[in-house]
Amino acid sequence: MIPKDVLFNEFVIRNATPEDAVQMEYVQKQCYPSLDPTELLNRNHFINHIKVFPEGQIVLERDGVIVGSASTFRSHFPTHEATFLESSDNLWITNAHIPDGEWMYGIDMGILPEYRGLGLSTEMYLVRQEICKKLGLIGQLIAGMTIGYGKVKHKMTIEEYCYALEIKKFTDPTVTPQKKAGFRWIKPLYNHINDPEAGFACILMYYPVDENFKLKV
Repeated sequence: MIPKDVLFNEFVIRNATPEDAVQMEYVQKQCYPSLDPTELLNRNHFINHIKVFPEGQIVLERDGVIVGSASTFRSHFPTHEATFLESSDNLWITNAHIPDGEWMYGIDMGILPEYRGLGLSTEMYLVRQEICKKLGLIGQLIAGMTIGYGKVKHKMTIEEYCYALEIKKFTDPTVTPQKKAGFRWIKPLYNHINDPEAGFACILMYYPVDENFKLKV
């Protein structure tokens, strides 16, 4: 479905292949140093994702080197809360992927630290939106990691943290860019992911293909 050149053709976003898995694993380790090792995606996970849902796995490449990657599966809207491992079929997605699911559920988005701040994650989300359109999906779902929450968890609840972000009292390294990219908040997810920097929390968010679409939950 792609590739797509971005940022003055300096980078290319394309569908991932099994040959990319080793580099994708490297990106994962560099992007999530505080994430528990049991929740880090490895090359075997990535290879399986490409097998299960090839359209939903993309990489960001510069001069032949992968500097970013993203993994997704198709799903229905979740009817109950689940942890990161539960929602992703323990990272494999095989049993989580629903071939006729109306949403693209993103379980990973990583850009190497030295390439952050260029808007590349937004470009990758936009490519995922293009894929959603071509597949006839409603849009994207993600559990955005509240990477800044761990530092203030002893002072406020996750709801208070979300409100502080909403009124722009401060910014979050992950959630703020996701909101700028077009994602809308649904609700906090407690004890969703094993990462102390995120305060073990995430925010369930959605990004509809039709900007007039309003989620009813």
